[in-house]
Amino acid sequence: MKGPNDLLILAAGRLPQGRYGGSLAGLGAVSLGRSAVEGLLADATLPRPRSVLWGMARSHTQGMNPARTLALGAGLPADTPAFTVNMACGSSLQALILAAQRLRDGAEAPILAGGSEAMSDTPHLVPGLRWGFRMGHRQLPDVMHHDGLRCPVTGLLMGETIERLAAKRGVTRLEADAWAAESHRRAVAADFGAELLPYPRLDHDESIRPGITEEGLARLAPVFDPQGQVTAGNASALSDGAAAILVARRDQVRDAVPLARILGWSEAGVDPLDMGEAPVPAVQRLLAAHGLAVTDIDLWELNEAFSAQLLVCQLQLDLPPERLNVAGGGVALGHPIGATGARIVATLIHQLRRRGGGLGVATLGIGGGLGLAVLLEVPA
Repeated sequence: MKGPNDLLILAAGRLPQGRYGGSLAGLGAVSLGRSAVEGLLADATLPRPRSVLWGMARSHTQGMNPARTLALGAGLPADTPAFTVNMACGSSLQALILAAQRLRDGAEAPILAGGSEAMSDTPHLVPGLRWGFRMGHRQLPDVMHHDGLRCPVTGLLMGETIERLAAKRGVTRLEADAWAAESHRRAVAADFGAELLPYPRLDHDESIRPGITEEGLARLAPVFDPQGQVTAGNASALSDGAAAILVARRDQVRDAVPLARILGWSEAGVDPLDMGEAPVPAVQRLLAAHGLAVTDIDLWELNEAFSAQLLVCQLQLDLPPERLNVAGGGVALGHPIGATGARIVATLIHQLRRRGGGLGVATLGIGGGLGLAVLLEVPA
């Protein structure tokens, strides 16, 4: 049932995602974000955004408040406010939630939400250099490792927490490899034409590997524990990318034809050691708030930070595999941290449209033990 306060998604798209050190390396997260904004707003029928909320989790060297820089670089007027959101893997999904909350509270529409990440370009730092060195060795911390892949609460790398979680929940290496291979198979078969924004440097997702098999994945050595199960093949690919979403309230854009309606959202926190299963309580809260069951949801996008992590959540929520990440996920497509939340929303919307509409949930786990989930409806 339509109402004047409905929160509408007017457009959603993303750049093709580049592999680590691949075609998008060296461009920077601001440049990628600017290109996504320009690509989305190239549709002259769309209203111009009145503010920008942008996710970015590795903003070192990208200047102060990258959201403002990319907004102006994309040609938005100087009176367009913008700010940057850093919630690690949840950055751009939180940007979308904040946009929805602002619109619900009466903010001027539309709002552009999204995110970008250039993981290939994250720098190394030289702590202490400001005051000078006299004697002894010095470390050069890797920003991606130090400020992204390691949890400062537990001291563990994300993959190390997943090893513990998989053992705790009984997910095996064989199952993780099987899902990883399936993620690539689904991505190879998927049609991303409706969600991909044109970009001269790249026209496809570089991390997808046709012909990958469980047998091939089984030959890869574990990364974090010699007796463990997380490998380079069943974890998400490091990558570069950007995604953008234009949101408005129905009474502010009466003539617009929406792609989707935002019905609700939820947040949850768990023990940081159990970071990977934080989507479980987030989804449970979201469904309960709307009187829905898992079987009511037509498609699910649950970020594949690790295959084992996805399977832990899938088993606890009893998600039907045929409705989960139907176009592949982060293992095949890549996981550009600050962009992923908006990317899974764009994929969810366009995959639902291909199937005639329905309800969808986008959810992900976040380092430090946080989970986000968003409920969408795509009209038939």
